[in-house]
Amino acid sequence: MKIERMAAVVTGGGSGIGRGMARELAARGVSVAVADIELDRAREVADELAATGVNSIAVECDVTSREALEALAERAFAELGQVRLLCNNAGVGTMGAVAELPEDNARWVFDVNVFGVLNGCAAFVPRFKRQGGPAHVVNTGSEHSLGIPFAGMGIYTASKHAVLALSDVMRRELVDDGIGVSILCPGLVATDIWNAGRNRQQAYGGAEQSPPEFAELFTEGMDPDEVGRLVVAAVERDDFFILSHPEVRAIVEQRYDEMLAAFDAC
Repeated sequence: MKIERMAAVVTGGGSGIGRGMARELAARGVSVAVADIELDRAREVADELAATGVNSIAVECDVTSREALEALAERAFAELGQVRLLCNNAGVGTMGAVAELPEDNARWVFDVNVFGVLNGCAAFVPRFKRQGGPAHVVNTGSEHSLGIPFAGMGIYTASKHAVLALSDVMRRELVDDGIGVSILCPGLVATDIWNAGRNRQQAYGGAEQSPPEFAELFTEGMDPDEVGRLVVAAVERDDFFILSHPEVRAIVEQRYDEMLAAFDAC
């Protein structure tokens, strides 16, 4: 699918990987709806893109609400025309041992990371089908989608496994409609997800600041703009897996070696 002169929607577009995607899309002449739970950040990115000459709008959007995604779709199609790319990118993370994690935190992570993807697809895929022609969905997973089992990140890892499962099935469901599906599985990227709790909704216990030392884990991460370039190139190639960190391969191979050994043992 050719990217130029189309329209796209990026959730979680106000910072991090979402902003990187939006910047690369705008550089290719794509109109972009920048959606984020933090409207001020979304406006900053939309204004930056508009300054380059592309049509860009900022939309406040809480992806845990299907109604909010429907409203985003209505506005994006009305103001940008034929939207052909959806990037379900909004995501959060939290730390804690599986058996000790508060239920509110677990539900928050799944409602954003998994139901946020479901809500985005429910709002946009039927419109893609009615509109006809090529379209594409990019779901942001993680290296954790591939089975990276870091202690203390069980619920985040589970949510990203779920995103891979949904994406893998969706690509088979939508192939006859000309709608491509990709999953982005990046390693460590320099984003603000370390402090995602600042936007935790009241339904999940309200805002929570992460320890400042947590931020140090992300300072050496990949530039989000580089991730954005990888994503746009992969969409044009219709790749399913979008990977960023070659060193993750060794961990994946170890996991599958263990699995194959279990098959041999049985």
